[in-house]
Amino acid sequence: MLKFEQYLEQFTNTINLVDFFLAFLLTALLATLIRWFYIRYGEAVSNRKRFANNFLPLALVTMLIITIVKSSLALSLGLVGALSIVRFRAAIKDPEELTYLFIVIGIGLAGGANQPILAIVAFVLIVFLLYL
Repeated sequence: MLKFEQYLEQFTNTINLVDFFLAFLLTALLATLIRWFYIRYGEAVSNRKRFANNFLPLALVTMLIITIVKSSLALSLGLVGALSIVRFRAAIKDPEELTYLFIVIGIGLAGGANQPILAIVAFVLIVFLLYL
């Protein structure tokens, strides 16, 4: 029981829950805006609305993983081992789809690394360039 209490103490010391919830909300907002932008302006042949429904969970899971892993080298090494076993097997038919997936993952990474200003600035610049 002592190990669990030490883990909880370490967790509360390294992860500020207010910052986590703010990053969570910002990541969700940016992923939703990217979803809307992709549905409205994307040129992929496939069903854009159905594909874009993956953006929010992908961004939030990426944010959660980065939030957990950034505080522990052991967890990051374990994640590399786990990810080497699991492979993403979605059939990407259009390079545009892959581009939007990377944008969403980048938003999740910025959210998990507590870089909200970087996430917002990058989002605005990327969306602006895509619109042009």
